[in-house]
Amino acid sequence: MIQDLGTSCLNSTYIKDAVPQDSSAVIFYRNGKILLKREGNSITFPEYGQVSCRESTFIYLFSLDGRSFFLCDAQEETVPEGFAFETPQVFRATEPKEAAFALVTARHICAWYDAERYCGRCGSVMKHSADERMMECPECGNRVYPVISPAVIVAVTDGDRILLTRYASREGAPSALVAGFCEVGETIEQTVAREVMEETGLRIKDIRYYKSQPWGITGGILMGFWCRLDGSDEVRLNDGELGEAVWRTRDEIPGDHPGADISLTGEMIQVFGKGFEPYG
Repeated sequence: MIQDLGTSCLNSTYIKDAVPQDSSAVIFYRNGKILLKREGNSITFPEYGQVSCRESTFIYLFSLDGRSFFLCDAQEETVPEGFAFETPQVFRATEPKEAAFALVTARHICAWYDAERYCGRCGSVMKHSADERMMECPECGNRVYPVISPAVIVAVTDGDRILLTRYASREGAPSALVAGFCEVGETIEQTVAREVMEETGLRIKDIRYYKSQPWGITGGILMGFWCRLDGSDEVRLNDGELGEAVWRTRDEIPGDHPGADISLTGEMIQVFGKGFEPYG
């Protein structure tokens, strides 16, 4: 998956008093896009030594293999030659993998900072904490920490069959699994059962955890689960979110499912097709 970096390491621990060096990567976040240079599938980020807004505020984000990344709050910047603002969705075809993971992680933090410019309690301009990754209101004292939204990815199985889905709004997209966000007051297991029932009308049993994945595009933490069909296998698309939900045998799953090396969904579909038995 995208966060599996081998010998590389992304460390998101906040470092107070961090100062950018000439080789530090700088993130410019504008209208949901990030400044990048693309050469084929390869991306690079501008370096502190390349940018002209040196008097702006630089906010520490994380480090990747010891190289620091900073968000620049400049309202205007001179774009270095060859760079352009790109949607973070380019991560799906980005190399190397550690650059793709840095891109989506930066998007998560930057989008949160952007959403918290003003206090949700009194409307005052929020200030960055000097001690931790937190926004604080100087007027009413309101403190806000990064938002991470828990969500589930659910593989519904019935022997050698798995339920594959496709969103109604994503025609032509690869097959997916049942998915959804946790509601207030729910356990994660209750979220799994509710999402399957809401989207497909199926009852399930034997919920079993697989693994998790940070997903910066939605600001979430995804948790993968296997479960077994309990009762009828008749699918009823209830809430209009899915365009289809069909049963497929292991033999009907391509060996190189798109996104298997990027997403939890893709990996779960592919390992099931290759014979993984969650209840073996």
